[in-house]
Amino acid sequence: MFSNYCSGNRFQDILEDDGLDEAEKSFQNVEDLALEQTLMTWEQIIHIATKCKKLSSLNASANQLSSLPLTPLCSLASTLTSLNLEFNDFTALTQLASLSELTSLRHLHLKGNSISGIRANDSEERLPVFSSSLQFLDVSYNKVSSWAFVDELPTCFPGLTALRFAHNHIYDNPDPELSGTGKNLTEEAYMFTVGRLANLKTLNFGAISALDRQNAEMFYLARIGKQLASVPEAQESEVIRNHKRYAELCELYGPPVVNRTKEVNPAFLEARLVTIQFTYHAEGRTAPLRRDAKVPKSFDIYTVKGIAGKLFNIKPLALRLIWETGEWDPVGGFDDEVEDSSDEEGDVLPVEESGATATLLANTTSQSQERTGKWIKREVELGDGPRQLGFCVDGMEAKVRVELR
Repeated sequence: MFSNYCSGNRFQDILEDDGLDEAEKSFQNVEDLALEQTLMTWEQIIHIATKCKKLSSLNASANQLSSLPLTPLCSLASTLTSLNLEFNDFTALTQLASLSELTSLRHLHLKGNSISGIRANDSEERLPVFSSSLQFLDVSYNKVSSWAFVDELPTCFPGLTALRFAHNHIYDNPDPELSGTGKNLTEEAYMFTVGRLANLKTLNFGAISALDRQNAEMFYLARIGKQLASVPEAQESEVIRNHKRYAELCELYGPPVVNRTKEVNPAFLEARLVTIQFTYHAEGRTAPLRRDAKVPKSFDIYTVKGIAGKLFNIKPLALRLIWETGEWDPVGGFDDEVEDSSDEEGDVLPVEESGATATLLANTTSQSQERTGKWIKREVELGDGPRQLGFCVDGMEAKVRVELR
């Protein structure tokens, strides 16, 4: 393998110079070409690159490029696998649409540009579609400020399985409502990104395990439920329109809990009742049994157990009640990037994570205690006692799972 590093030079009259017409023989074994910081135009860069018939890696970073004009790339289509366009002046992916001709491209590095969206302006209706061979995309340290950018990545990059996305506006602040709350927004951003991209296997150089994906998708779905609860029922479609995987996630995990706050006169009986959705996984049944009941807030947990026992024909003292809050809690910390280097070419390898043990309840089985993950659903056992229901659950509705002791 031969490499040609011409970075930092100031070549002149490249397109007019006939000297390159006979350069193909000299460059025929060059596989890596570096033309960074040369301030050449894209046409000049490609003019040189096409002389390298075996070229697999091209570095054209820091050349003040703001768009890639349509330039014949046929000779590179079958050989070029890695393209580095870092630290240029791109603002949208449509400015790189001409790269769709590169049918063997696997790695595209766009770190340190000014990319803020897919389209450069609203008049551009058509999305750029790159080759399905492209598996790794680096758009870190850009200016993406909307999750709509992430939602459209599968359309633009149908083969995308590895993404570096850290240090964008939306990644650093994924939920403006949580700013200043002290919560780890990097973990939130990780969950949102994985939840929105179904085929992603690696994020910020860290492998996504099956448990990571399940946790992320359920967390993302629960957050959609909170958004739905914040708007009137008639506006639900507007919220769902912003979440392309909503229907798919509902099929996998069921619809999210949507608890809308109702203004109820405290003098009315309705204000003193909690609508409880009891679910019980009976032995021998694939689907859980469900029973709904309106229970006064003043009833103690012993009485609530008696109601649940009667609904499912179980002795009250033989069961336990688990309140599924619909909220999520973080488990352990992790860095937003396992590595901070884009110098590694080739396949992105899984990196071992320092996950913490996740426990769903204080009295869970040893099997669930061995599970590891970044986020877990918050579930609370309604322990035996004279404590009133209104002090144990929040809101006017609650989802309670019935289990045998």
